[in-house]
Amino acid sequence: MRIAIIGVGPHARRVYVPALQRLRERFGVELSLVVELKAKEDEVRSFFASRELRPDFLFVEPFQHHMPEDVGARLGGAIRSRPLDGVIIATEPLAHRPYAEWALEQRLHILMDKPVTTRENAALELHQAVGIFGDYEALLSAHGRLQKEKQTLFSINVQRRYHPGFQQVLELLNEVAARTNCPITSMQSSHADGQWRLPSEMVHLGYHGYNEGYGKVSHSGYHFLDLAWWLYQAVARATGKRPDHAEVFSSFMSPAGYLHQLDARDHERLFGPEYPRTQPYDETELRARLRDFGELDAFTTIRLLEAGERVCHLSINLLHNSFSRRDTLLPGENLYKGNGRVKHEHHSIQQGPFQNIQVHSYQSRAEHDVSSADDHAVGGNNHFDIYVFRNRGLTGDARPLDIIRMGDLEARSGFGSERLATEQAKEAVVVEFLQFIRGELPRERVRSSLEEHRVPVRLMSSVYASHVLQREGRNPIVGFELH
Repeated sequence: MRIAIIGVGPHARRVYVPALQRLRERFGVELSLVVELKAKEDEVRSFFASRELRPDFLFVEPFQHHMPEDVGARLGGAIRSRPLDGVIIATEPLAHRPYAEWALEQRLHILMDKPVTTRENAALELHQAVGIFGDYEALLSAHGRLQKEKQTLFSINVQRRYHPGFQQVLELLNEVAARTNCPITSMQSSHADGQWRLPSEMVHLGYHGYNEGYGKVSHSGYHFLDLAWWLYQAVARATGKRPDHAEVFSSFMSPAGYLHQLDARDHERLFGPEYPRTQPYDETELRARLRDFGELDAFTTIRLLEAGERVCHLSINLLHNSFSRRDTLLPGENLYKGNGRVKHEHHSIQQGPFQNIQVHSYQSRAEHDVSSADDHAVGGNNHFDIYVFRNRGLTGDARPLDIIRMGDLEARSGFGSERLATEQAKEAVVVEFLQFIRGELPRERVRSSLEEHRVPVRLMSSVYASHVLQREGRNPIVGFELH
């Protein structure tokens, strides 16, 4: 089985390459081809020099939206000499659509990072915000046409669907739905990852940056739009109580707003006289430059309606500007893990008067390379607690409160304490992908096929559209039919 990875940045190096290395013997899988930007050639060759994997390399110039003819020709030549079975697309999301369209034309299985796509200036221009959903529809249509000729998988890596904690949450929700026929009635989610970028870094740092007119929603934010809908619609199916309409309202905080929270004098007090010497822009120029950047934080309310009545509210708060362990003037080399980023994640799911499920996951360290069973406690790398409150008089439970911890979940799922649970969940995505290619997994057991992402992508598109409409002084509530 031959696989290509397109894009071997920090995420692919931490997740996909080690996963393929570990799964080589189990699946007979070979990393056949690596595609990366020409500017990263020395870095990529050095990375693979110390590993057993020996792929071919193809280095290209950056592009967005449309694949240049010469890149398509070079990719075609590479796979004629070593034909592929599947491709993992782990590039900047602006390049997701052209690489996915190429892979569909080659009749390949696809595993692609979230989000499905994003658009330059999605937080600034309505046609770009709306275009996110247009991209999805185009890919879905192309994938559907291919299925008439060959059965392939197009999977989106949203690892929380594979995380044993959220699998447990879904099981608990379905238990109460079976006993009471009650759907999810409200949900509040918050994700904060402490990405502290100093003002001039917001201007020139592109990795998980803001300078192309999008930000947090297109970074990790898509996970939580997907998670909310995945849980909601699963319970709605079980109860037969399905909304027919959604309304979305969002409020963004931009990098320009950050300058009102901490100005140049505040940064100089924190970092000393060296700070001004590292900042190429004065405060006035910074305010002008950052005004039209992507979102630093995003706060969203989603109303679900049935026959005109509001039946559920989903509140999703997404923050880069949050508790961080960064304390250095200059950024670290690894902007994906390290550089002070820590995760604080919380969910509270109400199921009417019958059940409240709370998920708490709070890290205190930015170094995640080594973990142990001690990291199950609050502040640990693998902290993940589920609090289950139930109306036991009506649900028949023995206790009104149960607490499920990560150690319990590991014992049930086969996950280990030595690595981040989120990274083991991402490896489970790769396992599913390889199982499908080998014919070991039927389509109905795939957890995150492209077809399952219509509503999450529409929500992401609407979150951006709501913000743009506010900028234009128009009605910021974006509605769409759920069908």
